[in-house]
Amino acid sequence: MKHESLILAPLRGVTMRTFREVWARHFTGLDTAVSPFVPLVAGDRVKPGLLADVDPALPQGIPVVPQVIGRDPQLLRVMIAALQDKGHARVDLNAGCPWPMVVRKGRGAGLMAREDDFRRMLEAGCEALPGGFSVKVRLGVDTPDLLLRRMPVINAAPLCEVVIHARTARQMYEGTVDIARFGEACEACIHPVIYNGDIRTAADLARLRTRFPRVTRWMIGRGVAADPFLPERLRGGSDAGALRDLARFRAYLDDLLEVNRAVLFGEKPVLGRFKELWYYLSQTLTDGPQTLKRIQHSATLDDYRRAVDGWFARAPGWMPERDGIEGSILNQETR
Repeated sequence: MKHESLILAPLRGVTMRTFREVWARHFTGLDTAVSPFVPLVAGDRVKPGLLADVDPALPQGIPVVPQVIGRDPQLLRVMIAALQDKGHARVDLNAGCPWPMVVRKGRGAGLMAREDDFRRMLEAGCEALPGGFSVKVRLGVDTPDLLLRRMPVINAAPLCEVVIHARTARQMYEGTVDIARFGEACEACIHPVIYNGDIRTAADLARLRTRFPRVTRWMIGRGVAADPFLPERLRGGSDAGALRDLARFRAYLDDLLEVNRAVLFGEKPVLGRFKELWYYLSQTLTDGPQTLKRIQHSATLDDYRRAVDGWFARAPGWMPERDGIEGSILNQETR
């Protein structure tokens, strides 16, 4: 079989350095990670604290590619220089964030809508980091045809790869991924392409491999947050939850709690981080929605621990796997 890579997608509020560090102590299967985005900042220098999440001097667990967001080419050059000083040879540009506030400012997915800004950012990134600059995009903002219209701009830049999330920004993370439109964009792109969107089971990945034999790199974010065992099952091709072990899952959650307590100040930010994580975990765990409600109402870490202890006391395990993209592929075969 051709060599494949599994990449952890940036998931703001979840896949920070501490998550990557702890996940890698308990699970395997991911080759690299792209960090949650670092915003470009005004000035001719970047404060070290802004780069703490991608600081190679701190435990990362998985090799990490920093992702940045913004629309000013000069500030991009400053940020890339700061990241190079930290030892990074790769940087990714976020041109796919779907949040309306970001899009309205011409950042994230909104950057693609501004053709000249988009071109200048790609040119600046590739000039500042030859052979090491990439971009993450969506199919479009309101309609899924924008990416194809921007493909001449993308192809003209010497990018090392292009990550495509197969949705529009308007969809956010709802609805189905548009497999047909992804295929059109993939064919039109001269750079190596990474697929991103709704890989939740081994069957999902198998269908994508068959549909897109050119693609060898797959990005997964929400799937890993919801089920930390997923990369191992993707590597092994298991269709069921045989690889999931309650004791290992508990050790992972306990470790993650202690690491976050050590780096965050006070219970409130730690609780906030775990409420965000359990939003995803609740989607795959039996009795997950009920446990999420208890966790969301937790005012202290003791409340949180009681909610988690209750779930493990019931030991309900995992829900049956739901294919994330089967319907998308089957429904689009005739396009």
